[in-house]
Amino acid sequence: MDLTSTRSMEILRVLGLADEYRALEGAVDIDANFDSVFPTKVLGEGRRVLGEWRSNQPSVRIQTAHIRQNNDGSQPAETGQRCTQIVFEAWMKEIVLTRTSCVESKFGWTYLGHEENKDGIATTFVDQAGVRHVIRSKYLVACDGGGSRVRKEAGIKMIGGPISQELARELNGRRFWHAFPINGGFLLDQDGRDTFTAHLAVDQLPPGPIDPYELVYRFLGGFGQKHEIKIDEVLVHSQWNPNFGVAERYHSESLKVFLAGDAAHRSPPHGGYGMNSGVADAFDLGWRLSALLKGYGGDLLLRSYDLERRPMMIKALERSHRHAMEHVKFHAMLPADRPVLEQDTPEADALRRQIRDFLTASGPDTIDRGVELDLRYHSPVIYQDGSPEREWSPRRYVPSTRPGSRVPHVFLRDGTTSTYDLFGREWTLVHFVDGADDSSASEVFSVAAEQLAFPLKRVILRNEPHAHRIWEKPLVLVRPDTHVAWRGTEQELARQDVMEILNVVSGNVPFSGYEPMSGAYVEDFKQLVAPVWSGDEHANSQASIAGENF
Repeated sequence: MDLTSTRSMEILRVLGLADEYRALEGAVDIDANFDSVFPTKVLGEGRRVLGEWRSNQPSVRIQTAHIRQNNDGSQPAETGQRCTQIVFEAWMKEIVLTRTSCVESKFGWTYLGHEENKDGIATTFVDQAGVRHVIRSKYLVACDGGGSRVRKEAGIKMIGGPISQELARELNGRRFWHAFPINGGFLLDQDGRDTFTAHLAVDQLPPGPIDPYELVYRFLGGFGQKHEIKIDEVLVHSQWNPNFGVAERYHSESLKVFLAGDAAHRSPPHGGYGMNSGVADAFDLGWRLSALLKGYGGDLLLRSYDLERRPMMIKALERSHRHAMEHVKFHAMLPADRPVLEQDTPEADALRRQIRDFLTASGPDTIDRGVELDLRYHSPVIYQDGSPEREWSPRRYVPSTRPGSRVPHVFLRDGTTSTYDLFGREWTLVHFVDGADDSSASEVFSVAAEQLAFPLKRVILRNEPHAHRIWEKPLVLVRPDTHVAWRGTEQELARQDVMEILNVVSGNVPFSGYEPMSGAYVEDFKQLVAPVWSGDEHANSQASIAGENF
């Protein structure tokens, strides 16, 4: 991951961590651009730029100003942030080790297996000294990556499958976020300074063991040629296989074992949905488990984790597939004799123009606002209000508080406070009140919540007509994951049973009007990945990609 998405940054904002993350050493400067270029080669004589993805994703500073200027609910609460996953994970690890008293870390332990019983889970590990340990718990969450042993042990199958300082100086100010040279690889600028990641298909390398330095030289040169530079240090090198896959379900039948992150879904880098979806999984599953451990949540909260998160991930995977196919189309346009693209001939000019037009129409693959922000959950713990559902678009987000939706970000009248700054760590009831009108109508929620030991923060927003209009209803119950659980008016509330509402949204009873989604979206996904999926989740894809950080 080299982009922390707008949605992930919203989650960090709710947790009070967004500003700290942006200030980390290793996070890319807020004035750095999000441009991508398509050169014939990264470095070397005769280099031509065939196309660029520019301006659609400006710098953090410019995009932040855009969010403030367009306070119509269509914008995220936070912009995305370029930062290598290495820095992100190290920061998260530091937080877990030094700032939390409820987490006990056992780094270096290896999972061996688990057994379920009526009381919970017994999980066996072996430490670095070879000593075995058995940990007993109520739940087990698999966050152990795409090859998840926990997932396999739980019998859950996957659907889908595989598919230097000198460099900084030589780029001579031509900075970018991604470069997609025509040799089939891609280059990422990881920190805006001097750390890069190069990816190259292994069929572009000579037979035999992979030399990481040789890979970088061949990647930079293009056309099968090498462009040697001084590499200060190769930080890490490995091989990886592109994958499009999702688990057949996100939990065991017993609701004791759960999947999150790559253990639940696998995607290639296109679109940036992999790690960011894992962040959303953890945020979403965490509050559900907390609700049950605190005693107020019911099993439907756990069952709905799959019902809500999995369809959204399939939408993201379908979009990632589209982005990957756009790169395939781009390479199909390239001539067999690649050096022709650098010639000064009318034929070469026409071909370069054709490629440039295609890339302009294709557009960047990291600004899918619908995939990131228009997250619509459908499950028996959502108290629906009968309002019609709008057509979903992967590119566009239209703000809504229809139950199940992510709540819109809006700045209040003071111009600095976001609606996202109002939420507590648990549930929040937002009540819009006009003028001197009585706000006591929402007190019934506080009374009922206290009786059920349901953690609820009540927020009264008086004289906020702009935010009220965008949020549509005067009363909106927001879950810990910033999704709408229920909404209504004071008049509707007078006709409804608040205890029933809270019992539904806390997973103790199902919403009476709930109708399961059609399984067609799963079949559509199977058809989409069928050309690259053998049916064996352990099979390798046709193309393996070697990656180097340097």
